Amino acid sequence: MSSVREKYKSLVDQFTSQVETSTLRQDSNEFQELLTTVIEGFLQLKTTVYSSLALFSKNESLEDLTTSSMDLLGIDYYLGLLVARKQAIQVKSPRDRSVLRLKFLQKSVQLLVQFLVSLQDYEILDTFLSKKLDGFESTYSPRLDDLYSQPNSSKDLSGAQLKRQQKIELYQLSKKVDEALDRLEKDKDSDDETLRQLKLCKLRQLSYKAFGEIEQILYEIELLTNFTSSPPPEHDENPSVSPEKSSSTDFTDKLETLNKPLLSKNGKILRNFTLTDSKSQLQKKVFGYGQYGPTMTVEEFLEKEFESGRVLQGGEEPEEDQDEDKEEWQDRETYKAREWDEFKEANPKGQGNTINRG
Repeated sequence: MSSVREKYKSLVDQFTSQVETSTLRQDSNEFQELLTTVIEGFLQLKTTVYSSLALFSKNESLEDLTTSSMDLLGIDYYLGLLVARKQAIQVKSPRDRSVLRLKFLQKSVQLLVQFLVSLQDYEILDTFLSKKLDGFESTYSPRLDDLYSQPNSSKDLSGAQLKRQQKIELYQLSKKVDEALDRLEKDKDSDDETLRQLKLCKLRQLSYKAFGEIEQILYEIELLTNFTSSPPPEHDENPSVSPEKSSSTDFTDKLETLNKPLLSKNGKILRNFTLTDSKSQLQKKVFGYGQYGPTMTVEEFLEKEFESGRVLQGGEEPEEDQDEDKEEWQDRETYKAREWDEFKEANPKGQGNTINRG
């Protein structure tokens, strides 16, 4: 029996010194391996206490419970705290990780409620928490609404005030137990009755902490339930193709697009390109080909492209194919030639600007 109590004390000390106050990230391999080791230790101890030694029975009352074995009722409390910290870090999918995390949290709540039920069976649990426990719609799967009494009518707006009053009452009861525990620990009389009261106060203190832990875990369960119940995001069947590069009119790095001249000889834009002010798109393209800032004008963009030598110039404006056999085309060309001859005859060389000449 003494070895069982020593094992329990050793595991509690390990939880307090290595787990509860650990500076490790909870999603690190080292921390999760530590959790697994401590959980296995508590599970082995629980098997010994409840199965091998059968120290506790529902048919017993508080008077039947020995003082030396009272501490062991806290096994489920520490198991609940440990399981609440477990994470499936080996799973890569965030959604699958959340599903497993949800199961760990649900198991943690079951263990903490089991701890409260054990105290209630031995009439150690105070009246306030005992009523809360009896009010759970499903004892081992409580909901947030089960923790605090709410008005019967949904139109009643006093629910927040009622919850606040219950929280204040819970805090005051917890504070009284802490004060009683402090007095007993300072009491120099170490008779069996004082030691028994001391252990009862410690169990009641853990009961208030367990109730608070259940509330916090239920909040996280609610969030994870909403996340895991939402439909998974749809994935593109061809993820290798970027939507930014799907159109030939966009400014892309496709060879067939880049080989087209950007400007004609006269400065006319021959190839469509898009300037975007999307911050996220610009960040993805930093220092890549054809970059431009969110406030850059078309002129500024072209100037930078000219400086870096990345603008393809010299492209001729597209001309319609001419059929030299058509009379209409031949007549037009003849008239153009005659007009040019007449212009040269009327304006011989050297007959331009003669201002300031003698």
